[in-house]
Amino acid sequence: MRYLIPILALTATCTSLSAKSKRWEQCDVQGEEGHCMPPAECKAWNGVPVAGGFCHHSPHGWQCCTAELPPVEPSFTEADDDDLAKRAPRSCSAYGVPGTCIKKSACRGTATPGAGTPDDPWTCPRDPNDVMCCTEKPPTRPPGKKCNARGVPGVCIKKSACSGVATPGAGTPEDPWTCPKDPTDVMCCTDRAPPPPPPPGSGGKKCNARGVPGVCVKKSACRGFATPGAGTPNDPWTCPKDPNDVMCCTEKQPPPPPAAAPVKIPEHKCKRHVIDAGYKIINANPGKVKSVGCYGQRSGKSEHPLGLALDLMTGAHSPNGQPLGEWVMNHAGELRVTYVIWGQKIWESGERVRPWAQWKQMEDRGGVTANHW
Repeated sequence: MRYLIPILALTATCTSLSAKSKRWEQCDVQGEEGHCMPPAECKAWNGVPVAGGFCHHSPHGWQCCTAELPPVEPSFTEADDDDLAKRAPRSCSAYGVPGTCIKKSACRGTATPGAGTPDDPWTCPRDPNDVMCCTEKPPTRPPGKKCNARGVPGVCIKKSACSGVATPGAGTPEDPWTCPKDPTDVMCCTDRAPPPPPPPGSGGKKCNARGVPGVCVKKSACRGFATPGAGTPNDPWTCPKDPNDVMCCTEKQPPPPPAAAPVKIPEHKCKRHVIDAGYKIINANPGKVKSVGCYGQRSGKSEHPLGLALDLMTGAHSPNGQPLGEWVMNHAGELRVTYVIWGQKIWESGERVRPWAQWKQMEDRGGVTANHW
């Protein structure tokens, strides 16, 4: 039994630290505070990634992300960051070709940003995103790391820089990631298109979806019917030892899942409006909830002793948890839900509706149950 989605009807809990500060190492660049993160993620936050030895305890390739460009030298302190023409141009190098760091729109030659990786660092790492190394002649990009996309040789480069066919792979034993140690936007670039991924029945671990034979592949790679199962004795997981997005792929559609026993919400000291909201969730998501908890003694701040929280249990690391949590989020107003927790992420009422992957990251509490998996 795992606590997965507490649904709190009245009191919201607030945290003093942002999700970023809990997750990322703090850093400092000449007095400008920031957090260590992947350069691409920093730019997505409209931050400035700064290369250097500022992130000693973070994964390789992470850089210090600051809100503003840190001061470079005293001559720049009087400069207006929004008007880079007032700043003395700095020299740079793009794949060995010398140039100067200026705005891309002002470059009359070739503007090269770099990829922010050890093999292809940012050409102007301490400048805003639209400032790049401007060279008179186009630089020649060095060949990337060799790779193989389903038998077709290629090199690992960013998808946006691939002039051929970029293939990521599916992350399964039969169709592995082509560039597994690189960022997700770096793929195996080949001159010709690789063959398609293995279809159902041609490879992969064999499985059974309610009597229909198939193979375990990623849902996105399945050309037939992808069935995860419900994780119950009558409808077990079809690929129980694989990640949640790997399911049993069959050529023909399996029969519907067997009817499950009705799920009951314990009413002892549980508020009536919470019980009613719980049944609305269960009835709208048949087969996803295995059991429910409401009232109970808890340590610390909790709404369970008040009868204002529901634990909807779907099984540890169940693929049913994410769609169930997102459904509750989309109906939070009518259900009087204050916040939803699943998979160490939280969404609170008043925030914009967004996919579970974009919910606020919570601290690691040290276990599957405590982290609401």
